[in-house]
Amino acid sequence: MSRLSTRTDRREGIAVVSFEGEMDISEADRIDQELRLVEKDQPPLLVLDLRDLTFLDSTGLRLVLEADSRAREEGRRMAIIPGPDVVHRIFLIAMLDKRLEFIDDPATLGMTDASEA
Repeated sequence: MSRLSTRTDRREGIAVVSFEGEMDISEADRIDQELRLVEKDQPPLLVLDLRDLTFLDSTGLRLVLEADSRAREEGRRMAIIPGPDVVHRIFLIAMLDKRLEFIDDPATLGMTDASEA
């Protein structure tokens, strides 16, 4: 059984990929495939919603960084809705809060709740 579930919501040029559970090496291939599938549509804005993550390891962090790099190379924007402190701390320790775009309020994207279908 998978320890991570994902859901993608698309609206008005925004693709929101929501993660729930543990993002770790055991899920790396599936996460990479899902992100690349979403990116094929070239949404102007890709949002990774980490609010429901309970764990993120270095492999998960690498996947986030690779998605951000692909977005930059293609002239698209990627933003992250931070996860709980235990998850967000990893970004802070690596000083990635300076490189990546974090948004606290999904409403700033014209959404009332990023997890709504």
